[in-house]
Amino acid sequence: MDAVGNFIQGIGHRVSDLISGEDHEHHVQNLQVTETHHEEEEGANLLEEDVDVEDLAIEAAKQEYANIKPSAQFKMGPVLRFQDIQVEQRRWIGSALIVTERQDPPRLAIRDPTKRQVGYSRPQLLDSWQGNNFYRYEIQLSLLAHREKNIVYWFETEHGRRVAQPQTWNFFVPALDEQHNWAFYSCNGFTSDVEDPETNFHGANPLWDDLLAAHDHKPFHTMVGGGDQIYNDDVLATPEMKAYLEMGKDERLATQWSNEYKYATEKYYFDHYVEHFTTGTYSQALSLIPSVNTWDDHDIFDGFGSYSEDYQLSSVFQGLGAAASRFYLLFQQHASYQTTRKAGLLTSETGKGWNTVTHFGKRTLIVLPDTRSERSRETILSDETYAYLDREIRQQLLPTTRHVIVVLGTPIVYPALTLFEDALDAAGSSLSRSSMVGKIFGKCKAFENVLGQFGPELLDDLVDSWACNIHTEEKKKFIELLQAISKQSGVRVTFIAGDVHVGGAGRLFSTDSNGDRLRDPNDMVQIVSSAIVNGPPPGAHIRIPMKGTKKKSDSSK
Repeated sequence: MDAVGNFIQGIGHRVSDLISGEDHEHHVQNLQVTETHHEEEEGANLLEEDVDVEDLAIEAAKQEYANIKPSAQFKMGPVLRFQDIQVEQRRWIGSALIVTERQDPPRLAIRDPTKRQVGYSRPQLLDSWQGNNFYRYEIQLSLLAHREKNIVYWFETEHGRRVAQPQTWNFFVPALDEQHNWAFYSCNGFTSDVEDPETNFHGANPLWDDLLAAHDHKPFHTMVGGGDQIYNDDVLATPEMKAYLEMGKDERLATQWSNEYKYATEKYYFDHYVEHFTTGTYSQALSLIPSVNTWDDHDIFDGFGSYSEDYQLSSVFQGLGAAASRFYLLFQQHASYQTTRKAGLLTSETGKGWNTVTHFGKRTLIVLPDTRSERSRETILSDETYAYLDREIRQQLLPTTRHVIVVLGTPIVYPALTLFEDALDAAGSSLSRSSMVGKIFGKCKAFENVLGQFGPELLDDLVDSWACNIHTEEKKKFIELLQAISKQSGVRVTFIAGDVHVGGAGRLFSTDSNGDRLRDPNDMVQIVSSAIVNGPPPGAHIRIPMKGTKKKSDSSK
């Protein structure tokens, strides 16, 4: 099997051969954990040395998903987040999030099967909105070398009192020396142009059901959200924003962000996140598999960042971006503006964007650039952020790192826009040009409707995509930055992306490599994920760009 096939096969599976050597003393069978409630004993240290035990039988047990629900005592949660693995310390770092009107939420109880006592995490208030409080629970766990752990957690009280059988959830943390099993997803919603999704696609749950079925077989340690974890396009359908869109251009640009706009849009984002994170199979996955995320335009609204400068810098667009950013940080990153560094989010000297560089064990480094916060029609990431990522990636590489995976909102290896133009001309007038290009690049009807207000030139240029000619030099610079890291550090670089609603693979390589891929530092595979919820483009829209790429495939560099 070629390298692309091997990567696809290996990306979702961990090594199932469990080694029983050096960790034998860490194993436990039927370990009895006694819960303590004395204040002086509350911090049963989950980072202390593992208990001397005989065997640790942690096999994946089939979940009773009918019992896995959001906690009834909160408005939302729990939602798990993965932050990092500190390899030298054998430490897993993550968090859980709840949203509640209560000002005295209970502690989070955490049962590690290799510890004698239950550990506790106290709630940390991140932010409040209209009486709704966001609380983050920090979780730190020690890792075994060759065995994953099944971590059970629950809340110390329910509705203010202790119960004999509290509602519990669980998640798995990986073995430090074994493969980190993770799942990637993007496009987690239906756009407005998808007709009758319940009838045509059986709603949003089918692929999430498949993911949890796979989780039953081989537990996922992490979910990677590549952007568009939520579709917030309907923020433009609120009465206040509809009235704004009905204004003439000069009036729109002159309109100031008001408390009325602020409340209406923040209410939309808050309500939509709560509904989205507490509905269907996705809500179950959020409480069972820790997530690490970046974001893309739909997390704000379709195309945000790529409109003309006069709109992007206008008071209303800046206000929309601020409202979306606040709730993105809270719901998806378990952070406020003041706590981003503590949450492991990285910002360059520009003061914009929240990038992530994190370890999936000893061998894999995951890089999630924020390709939305600094975006303009001409730029995806600033020079300062490229320099910052270069330094951070090199600094975070371990002697054992073999693979750097770069998560992008949109594919970087994708047919050039000129190829689409040629294909569209060949297709003739029987196909709508705007509809064709929009669907090829994963854009929805909302995008076209907004363009009617903000100018059709955006669709012509498709500046939201790496494939746009205006981003050619920036794309080249980014790829060469990563190729330099690969060459100097001996690591393989792989891209993974979503956005376009169709699965595929691409490849960058040296034309003078003589087919020796293992010795070519420029050899980079890209995996493109299809949408986990949204509908696919029609077959004709998929075939047209492929006709333009075949003749170009041998000249990739």
